[in-house]
Amino acid sequence: MILRKEGTLNAGPNLGTGEGVAYSKRWYVAFVRMHHEKKVAERLGKMGIENFVPVQQEVHQWSDRRKVVESVLLPMMVFVHVDPKERKEVLSFSTVSRYMVMRGESSPAVIPDEQ
Repeated sequence: MILRKEGTLNAGPNLGTGEGVAYSKRWYVAFVRMHHEKKVAERLGKMGIENFVPVQQEVHQWSDRRKVVESVLLPMMVFVHVDPKERKEVLSFSTVSRYMVMRGESSPAVIPDEQ
């Protein structure tokens, strides 16, 4: 006869709720309002959401001075690395309109990670 304390069994369908399942983060392209790419990226960073806005430094020259300016390479686009919950949070920003989708599909396009 095997004696076992009540509740010591760690397996079985009645003990797993699935709530602790970790979702992997994926890269998506979020469309933002014109000239708001850097501001959205800054707000996402403050929320702890990984993002990327490709910029290029350019020298602008006026009649009286020169200045190095960071120009956004892909206007109206911010790359975000999010899980499904964070993906919804990004859309809560008033300056974010939608995610990029592939033609003929309804779900957001996933950008593959470099492996």
